[in-house]
Amino acid sequence: MEKCEKCGRQLKADEISLYFKLVDREAKNFLCIDCLAEKMKVTREMLEKKIEYFREIGCTLFP
Repeated sequence: MEKCEKCGRQLKADEISLYFKLVDREAKNFLCIDCLAEKMKVTREMLEKKIEYFREIGCTLFP
């Protein structure tokens, strides 16, 4: 299982998918949702809403 490259926390599948979708589709290293929010200067809640949005529109990265 992948770990966050900044804090080392174990990543969930949604976090990896979100990183692919928002940052880099060819990434080999990832950030957890909290570190990604910090990097993007947004809240965790905003990223959680993005995950729900991608699910609603049928994005296959978010089952």
